[in-house]
Amino acid sequence: MLDRWVNIFFSLALVFVFILFGDSQQHNQILFGLFLAALLSITAFILNWLTIDGASSATIFGGFAYGLGGLAGAAVVLAFFISGSVLSKDLISREGFLEKKFRRNGKQVWSNGFWFVLWILIWFLTDVDAFLIGAVTSIATAASDTWATEIGENRLKGKTRLITTGEKVQPGTDGGISFYGTVAALTGAAFIAAVFWFFAIDAMLSTILIIAITGFFGSLIDSYIGARFQNVAYSLSGLSSIGLENMYVSNNFVNWISAGLASVISLILILIIGV
Repeated sequence: MLDRWVNIFFSLALVFVFILFGDSQQHNQILFGLFLAALLSITAFILNWLTIDGASSATIFGGFAYGLGGLAGAAVVLAFFISGSVLSKDLISREGFLEKKFRRNGKQVWSNGFWFVLWILIWFLTDVDAFLIGAVTSIATAASDTWATEIGENRLKGKTRLITTGEKVQPGTDGGISFYGTVAALTGAAFIAAVFWFFAIDAMLSTILIIAITGFFGSLIDSYIGARFQNVAYSLSGLSSIGLENMYVSNNFVNWISAGLASVISLILILIIGV
């Protein structure tokens, strides 16, 4: 349900931008971005990579990525989504059929893409490049976490220790980190930074390093929050006023908060350093 409200909010925001801002060239870019995103989302649904609600969320997400973020924004999002989907798609043969592990739904799309779309929107309205860097950093964090999970936990299973206490745990434990997973996390963040550097004409090396390092740090934040708070329901005052009895900290929420924190840290660094 929450992902539908996010869909509505960002859809209205895109309509607002289309009507009140930009010239005909930018209008065409937004329309083409939506068309391309819809085409790719339908393809992902057919390939069993997205659910129906995931495809609708990805269409809006992709519309912002190219419509407002241009070629560099679209390239970063495609690099994350394709690499994450390929790493996640272990094909398993059962009775002559090939089954795929899972489909991403709308909540999973927005847990990784919410901050990117928000910062891209603010960047488009303000023309302050720090927000663009924050947007890319949020995707670098998502890629870092995804690569760490798929490689460090599902492919190259090594000794895993809890990030909070250092005790040995089974691969896949919330908050567990390993050597292979850490290397994969750093590689994933660096990969997104490199893609952005390739497509962003005027990107400085110092900016790319901030994206890669902060994105990797974001995956560590994700592990820490996962170890401390994930899969627990918390009772908070005021929740009853909006019809909730408690707040459950899911993996999607952990991904969302860690991407947000990492992107804010990159914003602060960019503003302080002035690159």
